[in-house]
Amino acid sequence: MAITNTRSVQRIEAYPQADSTAASTTNEGNAHIMVVYQHTFDDTSDAELPVTTEKVKHLYKYAVAFDEDGVETLTATDVTGEDQLVQDICGALWS
Repeated sequence: MAITNTRSVQRIEAYPQADSTAASTTNEGNAHIMVVYQHTFDDTSDAELPVTTEKVKHLYKYAVAFDEDGVETLTATDVTGEDQLVQDICGALWS
């Protein structure tokens, strides 16, 4: 059999903006969230499975990138690969 990975949201924490005077076009001017995903790896033919582990993700409104000159650019964070609950919370916080 093949090993399967089941991902589920264990918890989500929302944090307020880091700087109440920061522009809304910055991450500091927006709330962000921490998502704790629980991954369960299983294979019915393996007696040592299932195994469960956690992964923590911090999501900010903007993804930060730097060009070859070191100039910072911000683009909206793409949350389409996250669970629907996470997408809904991000949409509510960042709209």
